[in-house]
Amino acid sequence: MRETQEMVDTPSSLVQNFLARPEVHQQWSRDYRTGDNETFFEQAFDHILRVLKPSPGATFLDAGCGSCAHSVRLARRGFNVHAVDFSESALAMAQDYVSSKQLRERITLGRESLLELSFPDDTFDYVLCWGVLMHIPEVERAVSELSRIIKPGGTLVVSEGNKASLEAVGLRSLRRLLRREKAEVREKPEGLEYWTAKSGDALVTRQANIRWLIKSFEAHGLTLTRRVAGQLSESYTRLSAPPLKQLVHVRNNFWFQHVRWPGPAFGNIMFFH
Repeated sequence: MRETQEMVDTPSSLVQNFLARPEVHQQWSRDYRTGDNETFFEQAFDHILRVLKPSPGATFLDAGCGSCAHSVRLARRGFNVHAVDFSESALAMAQDYVSSKQLRERITLGRESLLELSFPDDTFDYVLCWGVLMHIPEVERAVSELSRIIKPGGTLVVSEGNKASLEAVGLRSLRRLLRREKAEVREKPEGLEYWTAKSGDALVTRQANIRWLIKSFEAHGLTLTRRVAGQLSESYTRLSAPPLKQLVHVRNNFWFQHVRWPGPAFGNIMFFH
């Protein structure tokens, strides 16, 4: 019976099952929703809004909202947000977080898959997709859906990890040298995929081939208008010593504020029109 189940399970369904686990989203919250990270994210969203110049009260789609940290950032700045995710566990966390911030009037939650969004064509002026495509096996299908729902003249903001970054290249070299790679690694045109399995389900985390991603959006009618660095490194998620974590955050904030060159940076923020 197990062989039959494996035959019918698609990569996307295995990932969806993995991301249905509450502990996955709880761990991500511990890793990324820290005081030090808040400094970067507040700066990043201030920059995004300076670039977009949205009208007061404009509506954003937060595509793959997770626990709604980014939706809350937008709502606190006076915007309305339609926040969607396919994970019921993530949406439950999001509901609690939005309620705790007293922002339920500005943030509407919904369950959606980026592989088949229910919205009509040309629905949104602004779409945010932060750190989501990396976990979608059928990424080109998600690119098509995101491109479809953008209004003419609208903007899509995407943040993804860069496989050509200094951190990604250095860590890959170190793991090969030490032979300590635990995940299954798959090299694809879309990028470098790391697959981890747990209790029959699986999670993909892709370091994107940024050139491929840009060309994919261009093939669906969007044009890259700006690309800047996000976080130079996410090594703070693998460090335990607080002084070392702090050093990484200081470098990240300096790079974002004063350099913003995306090539060496792990995080890349892209604006598509």
